[in-house]
Amino acid sequence: MAQPLMASLLDSLTSWHSDWSGLRVVVVGLDATGFAVVDTLVELGAEVLAVAPDAKSDVVRICEVIGAGVHVSGDVLSRVQAALGHTADLAIVSPDVSSDDPVAGALLGGGVPVWSDVDFAWRVRDKNDVVAQWILVVGETDGPRIADLAARILVADGRSARHVGLESAPLLDALRDPEPYTTLIIVAGSTGVGWWQRYPEALRRPALTVSLGDAGVTPSGARFDATTTACVYRRSVGPTEEMVKDADVLEGARAIGIGLDSPGMSDLGLVEGILCDRAFLEDRAHQALEISTTEELEEAGWVIPDDLPTILAAVAIARSYDVSPALIAGVVTLP
Repeated sequence: MAQPLMASLLDSLTSWHSDWSGLRVVVVGLDATGFAVVDTLVELGAEVLAVAPDAKSDVVRICEVIGAGVHVSGDVLSRVQAALGHTADLAIVSPDVSSDDPVAGALLGGGVPVWSDVDFAWRVRDKNDVVAQWILVVGETDGPRIADLAARILVADGRSARHVGLESAPLLDALRDPEPYTTLIIVAGSTGVGWWQRYPEALRRPALTVSLGDAGVTPSGARFDATTTACVYRRSVGPTEEMVKDADVLEGARAIGIGLDSPGMSDLGLVEGILCDRAFLEDRAHQALEISTTEELEEAGWVIPDDLPTILAAVAIARSYDVSPALIAGVVTLP
């Protein structure tokens, strides 16, 4: 298909209910997320080939049963030839695929558009009548813990929330769940973020993006791009403050700092052993909301001060939903 025509077709694929049938797609990587991408594309009617250096035998078997092609080989040239031989219209990479992956590189070099699993998932997020709001949390070390705590707080507040992504179920599984969620807290690692489209090409519109930093990561703002409400970052520590400055966000999105010292306006921090919110209240110039104390957190089993950034980030997510400080305190101080 001619390149301009294919670009126009891909641009039109903005919904689960778009016409994906017959689209030829290579999925690079066949971990849990890669399989979820394959399964979703087959359900949508695409012609799919999964290419990976290794994969579990049961995953390969299921892919073949549902009608997807699979090429698993430790030989790089074999994988590249298989991917190029599919004459793909599109490639989608699993989040653990590195930026220098030879298969993805060969597809890009051949003019095949390459999407991340997150950018693909945003386009098909509307399978159910209830379309979940997205919160993105980036970080291999603290990301899963932030998301888990935030989800527990939101659920305690009566909301239908789920933590997905890194160290949890794939995002696409949650989007296709017959019992839809109103909020998805999606954890991603820095490798996966490397494939995310940057704004304005990116269609995704997360309400919040949270990242406290990853060692050795260049200060690109890609992880915060297209955020609509708030970017939550680690103030004065690590690269995330520079990432926020580099990001292209939607008009009105705020920068919310997390620190272990006295918080400024639009920050969360610590004052004489008290966790304080000066970000999510009307009179943040003159007031702060008390969330809990370090003494209460230690009694609940948290390691202080090590766990404070994780707790404050989860508190920021909860406060963005106007969850009361008392309810938050009740969850974070559970033993």
